[in-house]
Amino acid sequence: MKNTFINLSQRQLRVGEMVRQIISSCFQKDILNEPLFLNNPITVSKVKMSRDLKIANIFIMPLGGKKINEIIDVLNSNKFVFQKELAINIKTKFTPKIMFFLDDTFIEADKINTLLSKERVKKDL
Repeated sequence: MKNTFINLSQRQLRVGEMVRQIISSCFQKDILNEPLFLNNPITVSKVKMSRDLKIANIFIMPLGGKKINEIIDVLNSNKFVFQKELAINIKTKFTPKIMFFLDDTFIEADKINTLLSKERVKKDL
């Protein structure tokens, strides 16, 4: 995945960080009361806002990387709960529509670390 966060405006970055903080606090408060989240803490790594700030793509990663698809499905089916919390706490003209996605940077970093720890590769370093 190429880094698409380079061309974002300062405004998009600022609102994205506000959305990230609000969604993170929702996970801390456990507003969904979903038993799937009891043993799977979730990290909200980044939020990418559209140019008009009406769409927020939220990238998450469950700690340990277990039950990823189930968690994303549950979050996307209950996104209205998060949008309601966002509407209460964010100070923008429109409440952004949200979508949850898997942040695969952790998985890619783990693959690179695994490759670098192999004996064949250590010889070249």
